[in-house]
Amino acid sequence: MIPVLFALLSGAGAWMAWRRNPLYSTRSTLRSTAFVLLAIAAVIGVVVAAVNLTIHRSPAVAFGTMGAVVVFGALSLIFIVQSVTTPQEAKLATALPPSAKLVHIHRQKVYKLAKFFAILLATLGIPAIVIPGNVRYAFLALGSIPLLLAVVLLPVMYFNARNFDRSLTALICNPWIHWQYPPEQWKHWTEVQAERVKATPPKFILKRDWRKFTWPFAIIAGGVFIFTPGSWLAKTLYVLGCCGAVLALVVWSARDTQRAPEKLRTALLKVAPEVYFGHDGLFCNGVYTTWLGLSTYLISAAIDARPPRSLIFHFEKYVPNPYGGSPGIPIDQSVLIPPGAESDIVRLQQQLTTRCSKARIVLA
Repeated sequence: MIPVLFALLSGAGAWMAWRRNPLYSTRSTLRSTAFVLLAIAAVIGVVVAAVNLTIHRSPAVAFGTMGAVVVFGALSLIFIVQSVTTPQEAKLATALPPSAKLVHIHRQKVYKLAKFFAILLATLGIPAIVIPGNVRYAFLALGSIPLLLAVVLLPVMYFNARNFDRSLTALICNPWIHWQYPPEQWKHWTEVQAERVKATPPKFILKRDWRKFTWPFAIIAGGVFIFTPGSWLAKTLYVLGCCGAVLALVVWSARDTQRAPEKLRTALLKVAPEVYFGHDGLFCNGVYTTWLGLSTYLISAAIDARPPRSLIFHFEKYVPNPYGGSPGIPIDQSVLIPPGAESDIVRLQQQLTTRCSKARIVLA
């Protein structure tokens, strides 16, 4: 019952976030919903057919067939949902000239995750092979979970990362505007941004904001005590463990923000001192942010008059939140204005006004 409740709450949060997205339209939503329901029905039909075909076969054949069907169905459903729910305006331009050299910025993250899965599977798989007796089945059971996650998640993440790398490469090959900065100017700009982050008040203070946990903790406790079987002691310990883990994670994240200025300084000094503006998005500080997307989109763009003058872009990113409240988190990206860039800013104003018609663009 608890998973169903969380699924319903997550679905409601996703719906509210989609309603706020500038790409939302009733017609496209109904069309996408119809295609998604048909895809789910098709996957269910394939699973049922596989069960009927293997019901009288050996356990190894039945297990292997069902595993393959589940992986195939999950991947098919994910790619179908991505394809039919992405509006035309949000589809990335991935056509490249023959001489283009594809960047690897997004795929590098997938490579690191693949290495993590490989190490984890080796750590659990080697004991399953070496250790005799029934103990090996414990390692096989533990290893099956990351194996299934790797088989499903890595292809999807690699496909999406490669799509973003192709889009970024296309943007670099044919940008609206490309600004480059001398090393000393970039170093000064890096220090300015680090000091601004340092001066930003913390978003979460435990003594001040502890009341924000009342509603999500009440949902967890209510769901466990009402719908979960077991003794009151076991339920209480489970609730305390869940709530304690959530609170510890939030406190750790809040403390991690204290190192944000130094982390930002280190990151900016490693990237190339340049900025690209293009049809699909903004590439700045080594980060590629799209103007229009299902999860991230531009809200506004304006001039920041604080010296040195810069452009500031406000994005919103959708983050699933089953506990209610706003599922969007703000993302701000500042871009230093180089000398003599007035004509570029006027052009950027025109291009962004056309590309992001629902965003507030005040650059010129």
